[in-house]
Amino acid sequence: MFRSALRCWSGIMMLSAPLLCVCLQAVAIAEVVRLQADDWVTECDTAHKTSNDDCSIIGVFRDRSRQGIAASFSLLADLRNKQLAVVGDPPPTSSRLQVDKNAPVQCNGAPYCIFSGSDAEIIIRQLQTGSLIFIDVFTAKGPLKFSLSTKGYRAGIAKIQAQGYAVPKN
Repeated sequence: MFRSALRCWSGIMMLSAPLLCVCLQAVAIAEVVRLQADDWVTECDTAHKTSNDDCSIIGVFRDRSRQGIAASFSLLADLRNKQLAVVGDPPPTSSRLQVDKNAPVQCNGAPYCIFSGSDAEIIIRQLQTGSLIFIDVFTAKGPLKFSLSTKGYRAGIAKIQAQGYAVPKN
């Protein structure tokens, strides 16, 4: 009885060893490529099998306003789905973005502000060629004004292209 159970167990182990190797290889292949440049963080999830991997670029901005409001926000650019949002603390009720001297775009919504698809595409294109983004965030505690250099965003786009991933076209 013990010998047959041992043979059965060793058979199971022999069958599961290749499966374990395949699973470990898949985990090793599925990684997140990450780059931080300036106030921007670029991440690409390489688990996808297509050339349009799931890449996002996140701009971080924080400060204390003249009124003493401590604030920390992120501008999230989802390149795969062409979405753009502002999230943070205190929660935004609306936000306004302007790249260089281009026309500003606005979103409304709490606890995060998601821009319309057409506005997101416009800003994502402008970030690739612009120099500075002006960000006005409106919260229940009051308005907050920020600016970010687009240098880190452009470095993220360059890294994505160097890795062979698809980026939005100008």
